[in-house]
Amino acid sequence: MSHLKERKEKICLNCKADLHGRYCHVCGQENLEPKETVWHLIQHFFNDVTHFDGKFFSSVKYLLKKPGFLSLEYMVGRRASYLNPIRMYVFTSAIFFIILFSLKSPKDMVKTTPDNQTNKKEVRQDLPGLEKQKTALEAKVKRIKDADDKKDTQENLDNLSVEIAAIRRKYGDTSTRTFSEGDRAILLVQGYTDSLQHSDLPPSARESLRKVAAAKKEDLNDEEDGSDFFGLHQGQYKSLAAYDSTERSLPDSLKDGWFKRLLMRRLVLTEEEFHKDRHGYFEHFAENMLHSFPKILFFSLPFFAFFLNILYFRHKQYYYVDHGIFTIHLYCATFILTLGIILLDKLSGFLGWGWFKVVAGFGIFLIILYMIIYLYKAMRRFYGQGRGKTFLKYFLVSVLAFTVNMILLVIFLLISAIFI
Repeated sequence: MSHLKERKEKICLNCKADLHGRYCHVCGQENLEPKETVWHLIQHFFNDVTHFDGKFFSSVKYLLKKPGFLSLEYMVGRRASYLNPIRMYVFTSAIFFIILFSLKSPKDMVKTTPDNQTNKKEVRQDLPGLEKQKTALEAKVKRIKDADDKKDTQENLDNLSVEIAAIRRKYGDTSTRTFSEGDRAILLVQGYTDSLQHSDLPPSARESLRKVAAAKKEDLNDEEDGSDFFGLHQGQYKSLAAYDSTERSLPDSLKDGWFKRLLMRRLVLTEEEFHKDRHGYFEHFAENMLHSFPKILFFSLPFFAFFLNILYFRHKQYYYVDHGIFTIHLYCATFILTLGIILLDKLSGFLGWGWFKVVAGFGIFLIILYMIIYLYKAMRRFYGQGRGKTFLKYFLVSVLAFTVNMILLVIFLLISAIFI
């Protein structure tokens, strides 16, 4: 038994029969007020999600032939003859995504070139090579006459000297170990940071070094190579150990905050995973995105109903739940029509008959055209406004819904990319 309030009128809203109790003796519908709250809608979900009957096919017929009709029937209280909208949404979306996932494999969505065709050869140098560079820069500084060029060359020389000192301090006078540009960038930051530890430095020199270390760390994060996420850049940190080592060597004033450190660690781990198995990374990413589409549609549904609630705020007879029921029916129709497009496309490719491909292509075109006008026709029937007002509101709600779906898509793209 429902917890909704019983109507005082003793006439069945569904079949108009005279009532002699809470239930109609003709069609069995409960004599309740047609207005529902969100909580009642949620209760319907848990009560009806596991049930299904033959009303589905008759309801689908009205859903596709008369857009907005089922929502209008539900609103005025004629409900026993049709499938509950929540049950319809669960069933149609489940069938749609089961077929979609079975026909579209993540492997088909991923095409990557071999690593040896995409990776640039990494330049690595040993300590003797860096010493030769330092000697060459020292000679160049003495020859340069232009003040600006001399300043830039001197800065490169200073940085290289700091790198060499950091290498010697950490690895000794090694002649076998080689260092990439990323390794050297991290060592440069650590070298300037180590200089800050000297207690005999005057305050002005300490502040100058602190600014240089902060700038070098920023340069390290802004390298062109690497991944981006919410304004963070993975930069030259090729491993989690490199990032953690750099953070430990920095003074507290230059360390990342706990939240930024959490995201950066996740970003560096993702970058490591990407370089280990690029094809596997993209395949996993495609799988995550494919399985995110039901979530995107589910999260966009209350937004769509909210936009309708705003556009029709002057019509007090419509509650938010009424707009929600309308949106659910709209999404159910979209699932069914889109499924028709997918099946026609797959069938034409499977059969390979030339004439059938033409017929299937024309059928797909008609379905797409009907999907474009479906919302307009549904709004016309359900809300009962004139063509001009309905078209204007149809355009506005379409733009708003498209914007929300794009935002949700970007959010799920970022989440799928970083939390693989």
